[in-house]
Amino acid sequence: MKNRFNYFIITVAVVFFAIAADVFIICQLGAYETRFLEIYGSEQDGYVKIILDQINRLDGQGTDEDITDIISTLDATASRYWTLSKGDSILFVKSVTETNRYKGFTDGTYYATETASAFMNSLDVNEVNHRIIYLDDDRFIASGMIFQWQGEQYRICLLTYDKVVLEDNILLECKNSIIIILSLILALMIILSMMMSRKIRKQAMAINRQEERVVWQNQQIERLDERLKREYAFSASRHMFKNIMLDEFLEVLDEKDVCPLHFAAFQTESAEAREEFFERMQAMLDNRVLRFSMEGQLVLLVFVQYPREVSGDIIESLEDIGVRALGDLFCADNMKSYKLQFGIFWKAVNEKCGKRNYTGNTD
Repeated sequence: MKNRFNYFIITVAVVFFAIAADVFIICQLGAYETRFLEIYGSEQDGYVKIILDQINRLDGQGTDEDITDIISTLDATASRYWTLSKGDSILFVKSVTETNRYKGFTDGTYYATETASAFMNSLDVNEVNHRIIYLDDDRFIASGMIFQWQGEQYRICLLTYDKVVLEDNILLECKNSIIIILSLILALMIILSMMMSRKIRKQAMAINRQEERVVWQNQQIERLDERLKREYAFSASRHMFKNIMLDEFLEVLDEKDVCPLHFAAFQTESAEAREEFFERMQAMLDNRVLRFSMEGQLVLLVFVQYPREVSGDIIESLEDIGVRALGDLFCADNMKSYKLQFGIFWKAVNEKCGKRNYTGNTD
């Protein structure tokens, strides 16, 4: 759950980063457009100066109509046009038809917006300025100045609709290409982050499953190791049990109804002979033969589920120079308890050895 939450946070962070990048790109493109319009405005200022030179050639012989005629002969469209005002009165706006609409109005009526009004108030005498203004929610790059003619001040302005400049084929193509490429990059970033988050999540889940499997395997290995240790600890082929454990073995064999059992008693002449006898038993006998170290130099073997002929042959083969067989007892079944049958057998072995009885736990 924690990993899933982390991957969700990473994906959301990348998405927010992409959104922030989009906003940043849009802002930068806006700043780029503004700067481009500023550069265009500088070029447009020169055009205004050229027109002013033509007006100055009239000297003192012309009238307001002559100035208006010069401006009206210039190319004018809805996207690019001229305005002329004398004092606060409008003399010309865009065309003769448009001018008639504003007869009797002040230039403040036409330049009613805050940006346009600030632009008109910033104009200086014989110094062309430009600024980006808004008229009826439309953006224009405006160039204008104040000039003196026949003792009167006139304001002349050239307004160009921003889309005329910004939607030029080459410029618009470059802008759209930038937007498309950056949008594709950001979209690819989001897709890759989601894919990587999903992949990392799957890998984390696989790692968790692998870790769980390793833990399970280690637990199984530990259980198996404990089982092997227990089996090794009670392995008849590797251990010589003490006589105090004999009763417990006989009771278990009796309860499980294991039969037949074949008891065989041996006596070794010395400790060295006893050790050699143990080594021979290690090589010859399997796990179905229980070995018990009895008192003195006595050794007891219990053959479990051996045919009498087989166990008898093994007993005879174990007798050696330093090892003497004292006797054996074959119990075909446990109708009488193994402990009882062994007690009778061991009493006879003790008598044969010159001992009065068996002093272990089988009395």
